Amino acid sequence: MFQLIVTQVLNGICIGLIYTLVALGLSIILGLRGVINFTHGAGYLLGGYIAFTLVELASLNFWASLVLCLVGGGALGLVIFFAIVKPLEKRPPLEPMVALIGLNMIFVQIVRTIWGAEYKPLSLPLGSVQLKFGNVNITYPEYFLVAMAAAVVLVCALYFLFHRTDIGIRCLASIQNRDIVQCLGVNADRIGLFIFIVGMGLAALGGALAAPIFSVYPTMGDELLLLLFIIVIVGGLGSIGGTLLAGVGIALVKALAAVFVSGNLATIITFSILILVLLFRPRGIMGVEKVLE
Repeated sequence: MFQLIVTQVLNGICIGLIYTLVALGLSIILGLRGVINFTHGAGYLLGGYIAFTLVELASLNFWASLVLCLVGGGALGLVIFFAIVKPLEKRPPLEPMVALIGLNMIFVQIVRTIWGAEYKPLSLPLGSVQLKFGNVNITYPEYFLVAMAAAVVLVCALYFLFHRTDIGIRCLASIQNRDIVQCLGVNADRIGLFIFIVGMGLAALGGALAAPIFSVYPTMGDELLLLLFIIVIVGGLGSIGGTLLAGVGIALVKALAAVFVSGNLATIITFSILILVLLFRPRGIMGVEKVLE
């Protein structure tokens, strides 16, 4: 039993870190542009299928494919920004939201047409490693540990970007009060474009990292999207630390619930946390002040 619990905790941390990486992109887009980016799941989906195609069909090294996934997701963000977000930014909020939902559905059907509806497994790129906890030895996939390390490095890099660089500080300031930042001469369109490229790139990279764990399939982005919104709201817009705490925490709850109770109860707990946060702390655990309030 102890071995199973430790394995599930490690699995929860790994999956939670990947969720955090993807949710951070959604958080900064929603916080800065006020756009509920329903195509974020399409970016996650794109990353998974790019990784599958390059590794399984083109025999490219998996780690090299991650770079191309990041570029592909950023390119998708660039297209979405100029095709939908920018032209519809002055329209009622419902219009860009519906347009993004429609684009996401189109993207899912394109993927289903090209690759088919069945699951596509992506082999783990590394072997197994022996972990020792007291007197218990656990055989654990080495890829999960590398994915954890990669996600931690990327989250730290994002923290440095948004708290130690000029463009990142402007992004956070725009999330807190966009009107004042614009009055100070900051080009909101350039910041918005940068955010969309970074956000969709992170989504695609997260999809690629998750592909060897879950396989790839056309609805993988849609299934994750609701959970991402929960992580973003619970953690708080504009907060890297809050998103990390919410992402890993929710993933651990779901992983451990599979051992002690059931997946259904884990879902109940997850939504209960969301409701409590909305009732008593609308900006989330560590959200930027005045956002969503």
